Amino acid sequence: MNNIIFLALIGAVCIALGYAKPLDETSVTATGAGNHLLQGEPFNGSFQIVGGHDVDIADYPYQVSLQSWGRHVCGATILDQNFVLTAAHCVIRETKESITIRVGSSYRDKGGKVFSVTKIFMHPDFDEETYNYDISVIQLSEPLEFGTGIRKVGLPSEGTVIPDGLAASATGWGKLYEEGPMANVLQEVDLPTITKSSCEKYYENVLTDTMFCAGFEQGGKDTCVGDSGGPLVVSGILVGITSWGGVCAAPRNPGVYTNVPAMTKYIQSIISA
Repeated sequence: MNNIIFLALIGAVCIALGYAKPLDETSVTATGAGNHLLQGEPFNGSFQIVGGHDVDIADYPYQVSLQSWGRHVCGATILDQNFVLTAAHCVIRETKESITIRVGSSYRDKGGKVFSVTKIFMHPDFDEETYNYDISVIQLSEPLEFGTGIRKVGLPSEGTVIPDGLAASATGWGKLYEEGPMANVLQEVDLPTITKSSCEKYYENVLTDTMFCAGFEQGGKDTCVGDSGGPLVVSGILVGITSWGGVCAAPRNPGVYTNVPAMTKYIQSIISA
């Protein structure tokens, strides 16, 4: 497919005084299969604030909580009315009986609606040692009803290239700092993307073609434990799945994300079957 999809980028993010300010309107281009560039607003934020800030699920309605026996363990992202996407390492020791999905709530432990699951599709090439192919699709027991706080995310076309320096939004209920408590209210943090080749100076000889990074040279903002499996989004398009990293928000330890454009064909093979 060579169709070009133009997506309006309204309110591209920058970090200032702990909240996101809109920048000038521009556009994001996601194209058909092939090596096409994802275009968005360059990251142009302040690095003064540690961590993210409270947000409402109505503003990030694709975010859901993946729970094991009723306890939040990871994030996940709504793909359509029947499927959510998460990291393979979040479900490798789970069963369809142990997992539930809480949708439509700003809180990880209350509100919204909780769904059971019927099937877990973990990528067959997932490597628990390297986290290569850290992706899993989960089928819900019944269809979601879209509305306020419950919406699907946009998917990139296969092969879309994520360049350095795009302003990307990560959300989740993970730890507020290394060894700290998990957030009760949904958090959002804005991070600049880092290509695999650029990120290799931080993680030498460990990154694969299914990975890229996001974060700051000096640290200070990051995803953390409990955010795994959750979304990294550029202007409504899911570009990454929170996967792994070093010490949360430490200098020269950006977060590592599963490259969703590299996995689009795999995702579509499941949700379109």
